[in-house]
Amino acid sequence: MTDTPASEKVDSTQQPAQTVHRNASWGAIISITIILAMVIVGAFYSWGQRIAEQKVVQAQIQGN
Repeated sequence: MTDTPASEKVDSTQQPAQTVHRNASWGAIISITIILAMVIVGAFYSWGQRIAEQKVVQAQIQGN
């Protein structure tokens, strides 16, 4: 009977946990990226609407 050193013993529960952790990390990164992209697109849309309203107001002021 041979004894393996403690450093060589592998716990079978560690490997799946690491795989799940890696997948969860990618999922979190993808989710954060999508949310940030939506916020940026919304900010540009809102900014465009504000500029369009300012142009309308300026045109009305200049037209009178």
